[in-house]
Amino acid sequence: MTMEKQKENPKFSFLFGGEFYNYYKYKLAMEQQQLICKQAQDIEPTPQITTIPLPALPLPPTLVPPPQGAPSIEDLVQQSQWNVQQQEQQLINLRQEQITAAVAHAIEQQMQKQREETHLDMTEFDNLLQPIIDTCTKDAISAGKNWMFSNAKSPQHCELMAGHLRNRITAEGAHFELRLHLIYLTNDVLHHCQRKQARDLLAALQKVVVPIYCTSFLAVEEDKQQKIARLLQLWEKNGYFDEATIQQLQSPALGLGQH
Repeated sequence: MTMEKQKENPKFSFLFGGEFYNYYKYKLAMEQQQLICKQAQDIEPTPQITTIPLPALPLPPTLVPPPQGAPSIEDLVQQSQWNVQQQEQQLINLRQEQITAAVAHAIEQQMQKQREETHLDMTEFDNLLQPIIDTCTKDAISAGKNWMFSNAKSPQHCELMAGHLRNRITAEGAHFELRLHLIYLTNDVLHHCQRKQARDLLAALQKVVVPIYCTSFLAVEEDKQQKIARLLQLWEKNGYFDEATIQQLQSPALGLGQH
């Protein structure tokens, strides 16, 4: 309509391709675009942002004091530590028992081999040991000593006899008189070993004297220990054993553990 009215008006010549026609078309396009955008905004409502409530943070648990008479945390910790220590001790004891059993088995195998090699009759030896255990007379001790010297034919013979004495003396349940009387026999044999230069038998007895002496000493009361200790004084005086062996005998508990 405007173009019809202003067709002959030179001021509106740009409507019909005049000098500013291109500028007019540009401005017209811009205005149309803005109008379209405004209408779209009026029609489409602005989306509402829904606020999602945050979950409530959990409150820390209320510390409830233990009921009266219940153990405290410190008591429970101490009990737990005690339980661990007991378990460790049980494992140590079990390990010690296993080691002891393994050593005993190895010793028995060695002695069995020596019995087969030497053909020594340990029953005959036991028959001579029994009167010593029962009466401990000089004749009984002399008979046992003579049998040992008669059969000390090789280091294997000597080790078998010394090992048999050790087994009899250190056996579980062996009573004090058995141990003491067989130690008296051992003492008499030591004296004659030195006098007769019986080195193999002396060396064999040195290998077993620590368990023989220490086991017997630790198993009895003080008054009985004194009877055994007198023999150690005699052994030191006569120089039957080397210094390392004497030191083990002087500290029976330590010596037995080191042997």
